[in-house]
Amino acid sequence: MSETFQVTARKWRPMRFDEVVGQEHVTRTLKNAIQSDRLAHAYLFTGQRGCGKTTVARLLAKAINCPNAPTNGYEPCNKCPICLSITDGSSMDVREIDGASNNGVDDVRSLRDNVKYSPVQGKYKVIIIDEVHMLSNSAFNALLKTLEEPPKHLVFIFATTEVQKVLPTILSRTQRYDFRRIQLDEITATLRNIAKVDGIDIEDDALLIIAKKGDGSMRDAQSIFDQVVAYCGKKVETEHVRESLNLIDTDFFFSVTDAIKGKNAASAFELSNQIISKGYDIEEFFNGLLEHLRNILTVIVTQSPKLVEAARAHQERYVAISKDLTEGDMIRLIRLAQSALERLRTSQQPRITLEVALVEMMLMDRAVELQALITSIDSMKNGGSRALEAPARPAASPRIEAAKTSTPRTEAPRVEPKSAVEARKEVEPSQLLSTSNPAAAGGSHDVSNVQSSGVEWDTVKNGWDGFVDSLKSKRSLHSSMPSVELCGVRRSVVYLSSEDSHTLDVLGKFKDTLVESLRTYFSAPTLSCEIGDRDTMHSRSGMPLLAKEVQTPAAMPKKERAPIEDALLALGAQEV
Repeated sequence: MSETFQVTARKWRPMRFDEVVGQEHVTRTLKNAIQSDRLAHAYLFTGQRGCGKTTVARLLAKAINCPNAPTNGYEPCNKCPICLSITDGSSMDVREIDGASNNGVDDVRSLRDNVKYSPVQGKYKVIIIDEVHMLSNSAFNALLKTLEEPPKHLVFIFATTEVQKVLPTILSRTQRYDFRRIQLDEITATLRNIAKVDGIDIEDDALLIIAKKGDGSMRDAQSIFDQVVAYCGKKVETEHVRESLNLIDTDFFFSVTDAIKGKNAASAFELSNQIISKGYDIEEFFNGLLEHLRNILTVIVTQSPKLVEAARAHQERYVAISKDLTEGDMIRLIRLAQSALERLRTSQQPRITLEVALVEMMLMDRAVELQALITSIDSMKNGGSRALEAPARPAASPRIEAAKTSTPRTEAPRVEPKSAVEARKEVEPSQLLSTSNPAAAGGSHDVSNVQSSGVEWDTVKNGWDGFVDSLKSKRSLHSSMPSVELCGVRRSVVYLSSEDSHTLDVLGKFKDTLVESLRTYFSAPTLSCEIGDRDTMHSRSGMPLLAKEVQTPAAMPKKERAPIEDALLALGAQEV
């Protein structure tokens, strides 16, 4: 090991309170306590690794013993013999103990006997116990009395990453300070300053990668910085950082989501082969994919890339891809990735787990189409004999016409599966669900008795498609409308229902917005709506359901089977 080189974490360890990054709430409180002479006899510093607990403990030991601190803004001068001895670890008044290796009751008893003596140089004797949660229960108990009533010259400072393991009797005798995770921009700014002083040319995107890899720990980020500089030299480029750390490029995750959008299941195996052949860690891939999906969801929900921790070029790509996906798509994808990550940790065939998860994601929209198919068939069964008509349907081809005749079909027409976004555009709520209304389904039920001087049934029924389109700016409400059933209108009240409990919750949450939108679109200031279960809403609207025996398509007469096949063809169903 070089005698002159010192790792960045040690070389750049803060020597003053104002040099500590991201913990201003702690350093300010401690400086004020020293200034006002309100020093506690025991402190507990808790937080994740590498966030500055031990560093601040040493600074506090210096500040309360340094004779120049009052004239130096209550900061250690780092020049006097006391500060220098604490820095190099030779001070007899400041003792650092590793709680993991000195966790027995005998160790604490020895410590308790030694702290009775007055300090040699400074005003206080300071005992710093790192990883204090590792002490045994008997060691904690041996420390209690001394901790509660210590000598006036004694200050305890405990540091731990797992405060939940510290006994309540210890917690109640200390002042607790919670150290925060260090923010990404604070880590990048610190690393940029270190690189500038050390004469290292490093790209901003490379700094961002190192800071994210540090995961809120300054020490971890500085260690990774040393590793990258050792690989790249004085000029550090983003591509070389990924090579040195064996990280998956962000463009690779965009390739995954592009394949998901295109429902290209075959590419799942190509992507899996790239991950395996390049030696990427599969668990690391899923963690990166989860972050990637989270970024897309963030842009969709917030309509802004500000909260996405990525390079500017990648932020623009997140904005572009968010236009083709919905919140529901992203939530399902995230759940699939999380489930795969959990299975991976116990799987003996990680490659198979990876490939199955990718295929599931790329075929995910088929489940959405199946749900729309089930909903439409249920609606048709409840709404009478008239079949569901698909919007903007082109002229029937000879093959589709053949499906409407009594002659059995010999070949099912293949329709390319549609994405969730396209399916929503083609199958609107009124076209999927309004046929459950007798009047809308062409039934003979007389609806004249349910009209009033307000908005009429025909007005709402005929304008429902346009009303749904008008809700596109209200994303959460609009995305739930395909599952909404228009049950009827009576006395300026629109009755709505859904078989999906989540949709009912969304309608209830945004009911005021829905009512206001109804009034604005139909120019009816007194219009309101009710939301509930299907039978109740039909009953209140005066439009009862027409009961019909549930039959499978195969069991239906040929003249009734054609409408079912119409619905299947319109929704892009395929025989399997």
